[in-house]
Amino acid sequence: MYFLSKIIAKEWFKSLFGAIIVLFLLVSIGDIINGFLRNYEPRRIIIEYFLKLPDLAGKMIPISALLASLFAINKLKTHSELMAILAGGFSAERIYRLILVCSVSVALIQFLNLGFLVPMANKVKRQEFEKSRRNESKYLARSKIGNSGLIWYKTENYFTSFKAFDSKKNVLKDVTVYFITNGERLNSIYKAKSAKFVKGNKWILNDIQIIQSLENDNFPKPTTAKNLYIDLNEDPNDFGQFEADITTLNFFELGSFINRLKETDINSTEYQIMYFEKVSLAVICIIFALFPLSGVANPNRRASGFGKSVVITLLFSIFFWGVHSASISMGNSSKIPVFAATLGIPTIFFLFIAFVFLKNRSL
Repeated sequence: MYFLSKIIAKEWFKSLFGAIIVLFLLVSIGDIINGFLRNYEPRRIIIEYFLKLPDLAGKMIPISALLASLFAINKLKTHSELMAILAGGFSAERIYRLILVCSVSVALIQFLNLGFLVPMANKVKRQEFEKSRRNESKYLARSKIGNSGLIWYKTENYFTSFKAFDSKKNVLKDVTVYFITNGERLNSIYKAKSAKFVKGNKWILNDIQIIQSLENDNFPKPTTAKNLYIDLNEDPNDFGQFEADITTLNFFELGSFINRLKETDINSTEYQIMYFEKVSLAVICIIFALFPLSGVANPNRRASGFGKSVVITLLFSIFFWGVHSASISMGNSSKIPVFAATLGIPTIFFLFIAFVFLKNRSL
């Protein structure tokens, strides 16, 4: 039985790597040509391409797992190997279990890619290529999410940190502004529970603690205020750019950021969707690998044509991604819970695959 398992697993992984290579070549050619059409330097085209690879892999791995099962089963059918394997006592249930184990290894790679490699690539991309035209000249340093979960940025006259930005209300949460003189000496600190954009450069701080005259030799005395207007160079559009740094957080850092965000009254649904979708896309690899195995119930190559299997698989892929994307969109708009949005459709399709398996086994 070990020999038969080895044959099936070898065929499946050969089909998987073949599908990945073909898909990468198709996408790579278009991406590289697009870079030359934009008159980018060859060095930049190559660097950007390699930075895109983790994100491209995240989209291609589920499809590759689907094609791996489809082509592996068809090849075994074509050479009448599948019929011989089943006749030798290797049941369809064992084939399902074997492909399940193979697909779990692919799902783990997908999770590591989405949870860690993609954020790492985004971090390099943000530092090298995604400098906005306004921030290029306006800020001395780009925003950065520190270990405390605060988002930091620096201008010529002050440092600022905040926990989160509510784009719907134009409100910063847990804001601290460190004013400096001559670009190096700390002058005063304004720490507020929130800061709301008013107009122009005006922001109103709420529930403030103020420490001033830090340049003097005397020990400063903190003061408090309920509300205070201050001038900041930033407007709400700038903080949309800063929040893009969240895509540079790995799986565990993103989870910690969401937990800290829950301490505020900001809706964290969008970030929770981003977090659980990394798990969802890994689970989808398993579902896609198991779906074509229904062909095991018809081991005779004449019983079901390859063209028919391809059409069914193609329709399955289109339908799955359509309803899954709609589910994610509804989750982002808070119309359905986060778990239902990210894992609901994969769960339904997994139950369907289990139903087909049990139905075929009873025949």
